[in-house]
Amino acid sequence: MGEEQDMIRAKGQWNDWKAEAEKALKGKSVEFLNSATYEGITLKPLYTEVDSDLRQHFSGNDHRATNDWIISQALFAEDSKRLSEKIVAAKKRGQHSFYLKNFSFLKSKQDAKLAFQQIDWEQDSIFFDIGEELGIISLFLHERLEKNELQTLKGTLGFDPYESLLRNGKSTISLQTQLDYLADTIKWCQVNKCHVRCLLIQGSLYHEAGAHSLQELIYTFSHALDIVNELLNRGISIDVIAKNISFSFAVGSVYFMEIAKLRAAKQIWASLIHALGGSEPSQKIYLHTMNSTFNKTRNDVHVNLLRTTTEGFSAAVAGADELTILPFDSVLSDSGEIGERIARNSQFILKEESLLSKVVDPAGGSFYVEALTTELAERAWKEIQEIDEKGGFLNELIAGIPQKKLGIILEKRRADLNHRNKIIIGTTAFANLSEQVTEIKEVKMKEKNRQQVKPVDSFQDALLAVREKADLPMIKSMGEEKELQIQPLKQSRLVEHFEQLRTDAQNYFQKKGHHPKAIVISFGCLKDYKPSLDFVTGILATGGVTVEAIPYDQFQSISNEEVIIFCGKDEDYKSIHSSLITKLKTANKKVHLYIYRNGHEEKIKEFGFEGFLSPNMNAYTFLVTLHHKLGVRN
Repeated sequence: MGEEQDMIRAKGQWNDWKAEAEKALKGKSVEFLNSATYEGITLKPLYTEVDSDLRQHFSGNDHRATNDWIISQALFAEDSKRLSEKIVAAKKRGQHSFYLKNFSFLKSKQDAKLAFQQIDWEQDSIFFDIGEELGIISLFLHERLEKNELQTLKGTLGFDPYESLLRNGKSTISLQTQLDYLADTIKWCQVNKCHVRCLLIQGSLYHEAGAHSLQELIYTFSHALDIVNELLNRGISIDVIAKNISFSFAVGSVYFMEIAKLRAAKQIWASLIHALGGSEPSQKIYLHTMNSTFNKTRNDVHVNLLRTTTEGFSAAVAGADELTILPFDSVLSDSGEIGERIARNSQFILKEESLLSKVVDPAGGSFYVEALTTELAERAWKEIQEIDEKGGFLNELIAGIPQKKLGIILEKRRADLNHRNKIIIGTTAFANLSEQVTEIKEVKMKEKNRQQVKPVDSFQDALLAVREKADLPMIKSMGEEKELQIQPLKQSRLVEHFEQLRTDAQNYFQKKGHHPKAIVISFGCLKDYKPSLDFVTGILATGGVTVEAIPYDQFQSISNEEVIIFCGKDEDYKSIHSSLITKLKTANKKVHLYIYRNGHEEKIKEFGFEGFLSPNMNAYTFLVTLHHKLGVRN
């Protein structure tokens, strides 16, 4: 009876608010304030108990006693000695888990011993994403076995069998060999009471390909279900599999949606393990999160500080188990220690000053977040089941279905960016032309000289090779399996095409000694043309083009500029004389004329203008055209 009364009260409050809102909207329906997301979710201006009552069979309880998480900052090093030094420095600054992705310098047991000698295996933990360097697992585990440290080893020493396939369209080691290797590793760890997690599901792959949150959840858990089924077929129980999995998600800047995504991931995993007969403890997901690189920029790079901080906050509020915050300058070629230090300290601020680690599920009870979480979880769960019924996720990948859907969303994101429906501060809006654009960091893996190493195709043979040779074993598919190929995911950053415009403009500057420039002819008083001038200046700046503003009455002597934009109020354009346009075109055959604001088709036709600028224009296409006309691009 009490719940029913609460619901009646909530509906009454909603109706009261709705009436007041519509009064302020002067007759428009309150639905006018709704907005749509890429996920196809309608966001409302107000959420109440009525919305949170949508929860059905999913449970938000993830069995956490605290909201604490492991600080797992990435370490970048080119040799074992430097990595050891970085581990020491990180530990002095309070870090006790170490995220590592590049193992190109590890060639022997001696290299591994030097690299990891400063790790305390009872106090510290690891998060090693080994990619296709499967031999690293046997090399590392054998080293711990020899030193009697297996049972104290904590963290993730794993790989995703689908990663290379998704990134490159094919794998250098066959999928079956990887799955067999993974199964043998899990079984060996069980026998030797080693609790390291060996399977790493890279949900971040879909995020970096432009996926929205719903797609991330659908594809990540369909991907995981495929591998779980393969391991079940290799004789491993669901409870053993569950405790050997780490999920790694990228976290973007859509604050509440990212919180809801991670909370929904917990619910989906609990449902999946329950459906497969797993125990209640096995239904707890292990979540590693890392900042998205998809939304990061190399222009006005310090804006990335805001992005990484809010993304870290989202992950902490959502209850991540392990968090990696990337340095704000990680996309640049000259990234430095200050970025690493700020990234690490951001986590301490979230823990010790924001006190997020002290409250279990800080977002719990928020009608908005609960409603978002529920809708994501229920819709994703339904599609995961449908994919499974059709034969599994790998069949979908071979048919190219996820790739096509991801491509559609990626193009929609870019179209919204190009038309300024969405903006990226410092790159597609409020660009700073005085900054020097730096090159993007390219991580180049060193080639290992292992011609003398005999390749093996199983975990047991790899262990034996380490024991006999003390070198990193080479894992290779030995069978005559048919090579599996799919269309790879398109991994990119969202603003790369705009950044290229700035790079081209900077190259022009280095050749010519000045920036590409457009003349803007203004009309009337400053207060009349200032808004439109600011708009035009802002658009051109995102392409590295400067603006020289000249009042119309002082414009008569200008004849050698290549791009001229008329900028003013609609009525001001009546003062433009055809004789002036004729004079301009006679004096300079290459002059290109534009007008600000659409709706001036007659003027455009009369004077031979090449187009117009407006708030809903495709800014990117216009800037590319402008670059060609100014000689920035050939």
